Amino acid sequence: MVTTLKNWFPNFKKSSVREASSQTPWPFPAQGMDIMLLLVVLAMVLFGLIMVYSSSFIYAQEKMGDGFFFIRKQLIYAGIGFAVLLIVCRMDYRKWEEWAYPVLGFATALLALILVPGIGARVGGARRWIHLGGMTFQPGELAKFAIIFFAARQLNRKHDRIETVTTGVLSQFVVPLPALFLLLLQPDFGTTVIITGVIFSLMFVRGVPSRYLLTASALAAIVGGSLAFGTGYRRARVMTFLDPWTDPGGKGFQILQSFIGLHNGHLWGVGLGNGKEKLFYLPEAHNDFIFSVIGEELGFVGIVTVVFAYLYFIYRGLRIAWNCQKENQDRFGMLLATGITLALGFQSFVNISVVLGLVPTKGLTLPFMSYGGSALVVDLFAVGVLLSIARGRSFIR
Repeated sequence: MVTTLKNWFPNFKKSSVREASSQTPWPFPAQGMDIMLLLVVLAMVLFGLIMVYSSSFIYAQEKMGDGFFFIRKQLIYAGIGFAVLLIVCRMDYRKWEEWAYPVLGFATALLALILVPGIGARVGGARRWIHLGGMTFQPGELAKFAIIFFAARQLNRKHDRIETVTTGVLSQFVVPLPALFLLLLQPDFGTTVIITGVIFSLMFVRGVPSRYLLTASALAAIVGGSLAFGTGYRRARVMTFLDPWTDPGGKGFQILQSFIGLHNGHLWGVGLGNGKEKLFYLPEAHNDFIFSVIGEELGFVGIVTVVFAYLYFIYRGLRIAWNCQKENQDRFGMLLATGITLALGFQSFVNISVVLGLVPTKGLTLPFMSYGGSALVVDLFAVGVLLSIARGRSFIR
């Protein structure tokens, strides 16, 4: 390996591979890579593929006439996603600060395109997908990170004015407001809540005065509560969450079936592929409620392992953010790494909480594991940006 590096880099020193890698450009992705972060994401995606296959085969065989229908598509999207990850992790992540406005504008345009008849597709009562040429894409997944990129840009470039309410609070929400409004129109209340929570977290990390944060949080809670209880189906979700046994065959059916699956799993589970709830009892078994299938087939040990995998992912992501601030005083890298990590972390634990009956149903997928092509590709894109931040010392001189 040393000989190879000598041939590639004339100034290579024998003292350490790390020293050489810190002095040269990026010829290959392994240089400066946060390998542990990459490995935990790879493990979660591979495990997710196994669980998508296990949870969808019978359903796909019955509904599509092909048991491999869902897993085949998920494999293709996983390949695309990792290709995107490898491309993005080679890029200078600081470019996303320059591109924050165009990316947000593009994502907002895609959200508006959903409203166009013949292009926007309605599934399960929500219009969240663009359907073109046999391909389906969910723009809300891209919009989530586009807004986070924009918030990181604003908090970095206007860091000297964050003690004013205009710059410290309003600046993060005014420009993305059309995108947030379009998300609510779909409706996609869960993604809107995740985005808002991440932006507030970034403002806290950046040091926006607490009086502004508390006031803005109270206003956001009032608006969120009004949206939750002011719409019939959302109010029904909240009431079902409080007591699903009042309508066990209707609105409470899904969460009760989730409970049954988790109960059947006990400590070690009934065995991979042997779960019964996925056999047309549990709706969205390969999608929003795949965590319940994991609990039934792999038991308490399986779900604890998954939870620790997400906790480790969050640790690695926040470690990258900490190193940006500590070693390079790189505010944008710190904010962007924090935003990406918290967005994926919040969504993971909201999904898990829904399956466990701790919060009302939100319609959010489990990152890296649930079936869903656009979600998987965009999540791996975000991980690619996170890895590029981890390798940022190659850019910052």
